[in-house]
Amino acid sequence: MPIVFPAAADPVEDGLVSSLARPGGNVTGLTLLAPELNGKRLELLKEAFPKVTRVTFLWSVGGPQGDRSFREAEAVAKALGLRLQSVGVKGADDFESAFEAAKSGGAQALTELSQLEG
Repeated sequence: MPIVFPAAADPVEDGLVSSLARPGGNVTGLTLLAPELNGKRLELLKEAFPKVTRVTFLWSVGGPQGDRSFREAEAVAKALGLRLQSVGVKGADDFESAFEAAKSGGAQALTELSQLEG
């Protein structure tokens, strides 16, 4: 029986398929590749605004890839000379306090995980 997943942040990491090139078995679907895009966003941010050194990273608490995405973004940030501040949000009501945390943390820019909901 074929199994199709509508979208997954990282189906290999989640154990749904053996690889993106050759998923194998009876499972297929779409991937958002969110963790890889988060690092790329930081690269583009640094290219567009080279003087930025402090970035707040918004992510959805309880989201499927929050921790992994932040770890990957943190590695890219370190290579770019950026300091990341992690701010989790649970929903739309948390955005005001998230922006206050970014401001008090000295953020010069803000980015979010592609799986952020609110």
